[in-house]
Amino acid sequence: MNADPIWFYEQQGEQRGPVTREDLLARLAAGEITPATLVWREGLKGWIPLSSSELAPTAATEKNPPPRPPLLSPAPPAMVTSGIFFTPRAGRLRPGFEPRLRHTYSRAWNSLTTRFWPLVGCFALSSILLGVAGQFYVPIFFLMFPLMGGLYWYNLIHLRGEAGSVETLFEGFRRQFGPLAILNLIITGISFVLVIGPLILLIAGLVFGAEMIDRGDQPPALGFAILFGAILLFFVLCLPILIVSIVGNLATLLSLDCGLNARESLSLAWAATKPHLVKMTLFMIANAALSMLGFIALYFGMFITGAWSTLAFVQLYEDAFGDEPGA
Repeated sequence: MNADPIWFYEQQGEQRGPVTREDLLARLAAGEITPATLVWREGLKGWIPLSSSELAPTAATEKNPPPRPPLLSPAPPAMVTSGIFFTPRAGRLRPGFEPRLRHTYSRAWNSLTTRFWPLVGCFALSSILLGVAGQFYVPIFFLMFPLMGGLYWYNLIHLRGEAGSVETLFEGFRRQFGPLAILNLIITGISFVLVIGPLILLIAGLVFGAEMIDRGDQPPALGFAILFGAILLFFVLCLPILIVSIVGNLATLLSLDCGLNARESLSLAWAATKPHLVKMTLFMIANAALSMLGFIALYFGMFITGAWSTLAFVQLYEDAFGDEPGA
């Protein structure tokens, strides 16, 4: 039995292998790969250049090693077609997870101040792209979550101490586009169904209240009370949409971070949300309030408050599904 490790290598952005050590060296000697080619074997934490592996000294002396048939081996880390290799994390809810909103916003703000303009700029760019996609109506049903997922991913790797780039904002299109598009359709469809009833009641209340005020045969205060009541009832009945929204957002990050399909990510996101419906609803209301405050603050303030609320959501995700317990 051959105890030599089995290797995988990258070629033109695609994973190749498994191959033996001799096969890999033969490809190097033939010029099919170079010392800069990324390789991986069991035991390595991630993909590394061949020149940084233990094959480097052998590769310099061995020119034409005889090829050997590949053997079975464990699956290597996943990679994206851009040539950046990515290892999905295990998707699991941290035991004893409890949302702590003040802690979440505090840590998010501290993180925002460390790379303020890149984070604000990426949020602004994503908002513009979402706005443009929204003008075409139909694409928003399957493009919104891939776009949002890229923004969340940019913020997530920032929280984990890595530096992203503008290309990171399109990670939802390079990886997991199918599951994210399905999530987009599911969440948008549920939200649309949930808003129909409250919207009908709101329109009816506004029309009835306005007619009472115009007729003058009833006290105007009653008409205004009906108008106010219709608006208040609309927002109360729309609270379930906030829950659907937080579940969809968590599922988006789970899909990108853990490589889960739409059903798996929704199930895990709901498991994190269900025991904390009140706090999760308050969190979404706080995020909406932040956006509104930013809009009032000369409009451009919404990019700052939006970046802050986005980081707060990603911090909430880390508290629920991250590897390290929250401080």
